[in-house]
Amino acid sequence: MRTQIFINNEELDLVKDIDAEFTFAIDDIADFGSKNTSFSKTITIAGSAKNNKVFGFIFDLGNSNFTNDSNPNVNYDFNASKVAPCRIFVDGIQIFKGVLRLMEVVITGQAIEYQCSVYGDLGGFISALGNKRIEDLDFSAYNQNWTLANITGSWDNINASGVYFPLIDYGNVTTNNVDFSFKAFKPALYVKEYLKKIQEGSGYTWDFPLLDTNLLKRLVVPANKAIISNPSTSAFEASANAATYYTDQYPDFTVITAGDFTLVGNAYKYNGASSLPATVTLELQGSILDVYPDPPPDTNVTISLQLNGGTIESQTIPVAYEPQGFSISVTYNHTFATNDTINAYISSEAMSYQIVQGVLKVNAPAGADVPVNYGEPLLINNTIPRGIFQKDFFLSICKMFNLYVYDDKYDTNKIHIKPYIDFYDGSFIDWSNKVDRSKAISIKPMSEINARYYQFKYKQDNDYYNENYRKKYNEGYGDRLYDTEFDFVKDTASFEVIFAATVLYQAETTDKIYPAIYKKSDNNSKKDPIDSVIRILQAKKITGRSSYKIQNGVTDLATLTSYGYAGHLDDPFTPTNDINYGAPKEVFYQASTYPTTNLFNAYYSDYMAEITDKDSKLMKCQILLNAADVLNLDFGKLVMIDNQLFRINKLEGYNSIDYNTSKIELLKVITKVF
Repeated sequence: MRTQIFINNEELDLVKDIDAEFTFAIDDIADFGSKNTSFSKTITIAGSAKNNKVFGFIFDLGNSNFTNDSNPNVNYDFNASKVAPCRIFVDGIQIFKGVLRLMEVVITGQAIEYQCSVYGDLGGFISALGNKRIEDLDFSAYNQNWTLANITGSWDNINASGVYFPLIDYGNVTTNNVDFSFKAFKPALYVKEYLKKIQEGSGYTWDFPLLDTNLLKRLVVPANKAIISNPSTSAFEASANAATYYTDQYPDFTVITAGDFTLVGNAYKYNGASSLPATVTLELQGSILDVYPDPPPDTNVTISLQLNGGTIESQTIPVAYEPQGFSISVTYNHTFATNDTINAYISSEAMSYQIVQGVLKVNAPAGADVPVNYGEPLLINNTIPRGIFQKDFFLSICKMFNLYVYDDKYDTNKIHIKPYIDFYDGSFIDWSNKVDRSKAISIKPMSEINARYYQFKYKQDNDYYNENYRKKYNEGYGDRLYDTEFDFVKDTASFEVIFAATVLYQAETTDKIYPAIYKKSDNNSKKDPIDSVIRILQAKKITGRSSYKIQNGVTDLATLTSYGYAGHLDDPFTPTNDINYGAPKEVFYQASTYPTTNLFNAYYSDYMAEITDKDSKLMKCQILLNAADVLNLDFGKLVMIDNQLFRINKLEGYNSIDYNTSKIELLKVITKVF
């Protein structure tokens, strides 16, 4: 049998056949919540002239590769910190497709060996994402002003595209629990927008039908910062004009960078609508020219930095009987409000002086956050949750909807994504004659494998309602604890997504239901905005409610009877589905009905019934498969053995060199989902 390994279409020189045993799995029932992929153990590749070139002569400690990331990761552009596409063939039949990672180079005398690991399918896609975060995605096309028109306009266009402005009580956004500040309508991006950008940046394509369902189209991720802000762009700089002055004067400046400042009289006025934290610097160099008549003792020149007409910082220069030069520097930290003014002022006693050079500067720190006020631009990338890896975002969506990810057999850079409930199409292949009956066959009840409890949960957050719910019920809002009722096991298996649950709330004074994300202080009398854990919600326009006002301070922007809703229910008044795992033990609004369709019931109930049924069994046996069998291995097809249908759990220890049996784990079909 002839083995071939290709890295970025460069065939390696196999001095001897590799000894690699491959394991294939799409969802290991013994590893609850995992989203597995085919993988292999470490393989050893002997160093040869060709292989040394493919790996960029990395063994040479004095060598430095070009590592241009835009080029294929091979030869002089090989970078060991990056993945490299890898395909393995046996007798011309592809048995593996994924990515290769160089782990170690071992040099023994003149012999060189490359210790490599290869990862398949999902592993390749996840590796392609690397450590990129969701804030690295470019959403600048959706930048817009924070206006009433943009807020209300988004409610009529719930189509998984662009920006949505839902009503959320973030704390201190309503004074009477009836009317709301425009700040209660922070921007949210659709989940599909995130996933589309993640896929585009990965170099992969995908077949992902769930993305086009109504449920996925209306999922949004709201802003999670207490204050929506933009980096400051309002810095000001002006150079002092060279001139001679007499007695008290306001020296002249020529503006270099105006920012949000304009000259009014002899001062510069800040016109920005947002507060601006900044450092103000005044520097002047010059000379005292005329001391005639001779100044009396204690005669001084005072150079001042003024704010709103009052001196805030100054330096005083004692004047001797002879002409003298001076150089002063005054620095002051100030947060500018609209209409604040700054200027320089020089006071002297019976003498003249000359300004040679200088500068008046308002310098906002690099990236200083300035709160966004009504009507100002929203830079959408500044509003999305930060610190979230793209791979974790994607995998959490996979966990929520019990998605299976598998590779395309013909397209190296394509994956398919389906929920468990859509994964099996009912077709099967009979492998009865491939079982090695001479070797032991193990049949285990699933009660010997599974835990007693399976916990489906969202990430914890410390907002008021989540925290109090957890203290009261000793579980998270919307979590689900599934009891197998197995007598002989007591363990709890669980998995958690990156998103936190979001509690819905209804004030006594209103007929609106909306999320509440804040903390409380002063004996629970005061709502405090917080930076929250990332959330995921369903969007819908709600109409026919009692009138309320959207306000900018004391100014009424509009009186409305509709609002942009987002919450774990698709509709808080007539709900049909819930993206919680289970119904909460308490709700904080007037509820007439509560849906039974939730993430667990829709996407996990059949799966859990399968693996926890009293008749469920895991069969392990030895099976003889050839390269063609592995090439055509399809986890979506059932396997029939002795007239009994099974799902493939794992194929383990397939050796591409030795034509020998491999261990296979098969789960007896109890519940047909096709």
